[in-house]
Amino acid sequence: MGIVAEAAVIGGDAEEDFAMTYRIACGPDWEVRTLEARIVGMACSIQIASDGLGAWTTAGGSPLPALDGAIDVDIMATPFTNTLPIRRLRLDEGQSAEITVAYVSVPDLALSASRQRYTCLKSGSLYRFESVESGFSRDIAIDRLGLVVEYPDLFRRVADA
Repeated sequence: MGIVAEAAVIGGDAEEDFAMTYRIACGPDWEVRTLEARIVGMACSIQIASDGLGAWTTAGGSPLPALDGAIDVDIMATPFTNTLPIRRLRLDEGQSAEITVAYVSVPDLALSASRQRYTCLKSGSLYRFESVESGFSRDIAIDRLGLVVEYPDLFRRVADA
C-alpha cells in the first residue's frame, strides 16, 4: 500500500497569481509513482509516471529521458514535496544525500531534472535543503511525520490538522 497526497495551492508574486491542484501517488517507501498537476483556469496540466527507480514517462507512455535518475518530484509552489525525500531517505542525524528530482516550475508546469542535497541536522525535526546547481539553501523544520512546518522566507504551517 502506498501514499497519495492531493492538494490545492494558491500563490503568486508581483507579476502573476495562480491556482493549481496536484495529486502525487507514492509507493510504500515514498518513491513517487505518479504526478498529476493542473493550473486552474488554464489549459496547462501534466501527468507523468515513474517506475520508482528513476525512469519517467508521460501518461501516454512516452519516455522522459531528461528526468532519468529522479526518484522524487519537487513542485516549486509547495513544501510538501520536500517531505517525499525526507521520508524516503530516512537520514540519520549528520547524514547527507545528494539526489536528482523531477522539478516542476509553476505556473508553466515545465519539467526539468534538478540536483538537490538533503542533510539531517536534528533527527526528526530539522533538515537542510540545498539546490546543488543554484546554491540556494534553507534549514527546514519538520514535524514528527516529516511534514514541513517551517521553510524560512517561503512557507510556514499556520495550523495543525
